Amino acid sequence: MDEEKIFGMVERCVADAVLALENEIPFIPFAKVLETGGDIRDITCDMPEQTRCYEALLARLRAEAKMGDIEAIALCARVNIPEHYHPDASNGIRVHLEERAKAGQKVSARLLYVPYELFGSKNKAQVTVMLHQPLSIGMPMEIFN
Repeated sequence: MDEEKIFGMVERCVADAVLALENEIPFIPFAKVLETGGDIRDITCDMPEQTRCYEALLARLRAEAKMGDIEAIALCARVNIPEHYHPDASNGIRVHLEERAKAGQKVSARLLYVPYELFGSKNKAQVTVMLHQPLSIGMPMEIFN
């Protein structure tokens, strides 16, 4: 598995999330998929309700994973980070990362929480996002299982 491509997928998820937050665009869950040929593809959701959108993306990714055409997924959502992780900020960008090559391992998937804070300027309508140190949590697979 090309770790550089997977890292790039995660970086692009966070960058796209920051762009949405800075431009005050509704942050609807989305996914990035690493295909078996090495291309990275975006999957968006048209539902305005975040929870339903996230569940629809999970279902779609599970179906695609069964077809065998994808090697890794990064599913991105805006969340409140659980307090027991002691985040630097409660708002977070969460990237759910899974790789087909890690199927069968006890801890085979990761949740990457990126805490963030939003700042505005009195003279400008621009919003700035300050990212904090990410938190990585291991978990069992939900898509490639």
